[in-house]
Amino acid sequence: MATQVRTCPKCSRLMWVKEEEIEQQDENTIRLKCPHCHETVRFKLVSEGSNATGPKMGH
Repeated sequence: MATQVRTCPKCSRLMWVKEEEIEQQDENTIRLKCPHCHETVRFKLVSEGSNATGPKMGH
C-alpha cells in the first residue's frame, strides 16, 4: 500500500497516510491518528468490488 490521501472525519482536513502509520484494528477496520487534530480515526475496509484492496473513501 502506498501513501493515501484521506479526509479526516473529525476535522475534515486532508491527511496523507503512509502504510507505517496505519494500525490494523481487525480484518475490516484500520486506525490511525490525524496529523492535524491528533484524534484517532477509524476507517472500514472495502471487502467487495473493484476497490476491495483499499480503504473505503466515504463518497
